[in-house]
Amino acid sequence: MKPPEECAKIEDVREAIDGLDHEILTLLGRRAHYVTAATRFKTGPDSVRAPERQRAMLALRRRWAEEANLDPDFVEKLYKDIVSHFVAREMEHWRGDQA
Repeated sequence: MKPPEECAKIEDVREAIDGLDHEILTLLGRRAHYVTAATRFKTGPDSVRAPERQRAMLALRRRWAEEANLDPDFVEKLYKDIVSHFVAREMEHWRGDQA
């Protein structure tokens, strides 16, 4: 993948973005496996939701966004969506284990 400053045409940019998106999705898949592993340590709905952990995690992601010159509001919204999705998956998994 060419660095942005070496892209000579729009196709170079699109190819790089596609490659990065593939990497991002691969990482989200890896994250999903850790979420599933975390369910082994959860004792109930409150530990699945873990509101204190979510607040701390979002604050850290905001700081990382600022360090990367990204909009922290955008990154927080993105991670809220990610966390909401994975909490729902954890709840389904945890409820299934309890049945």
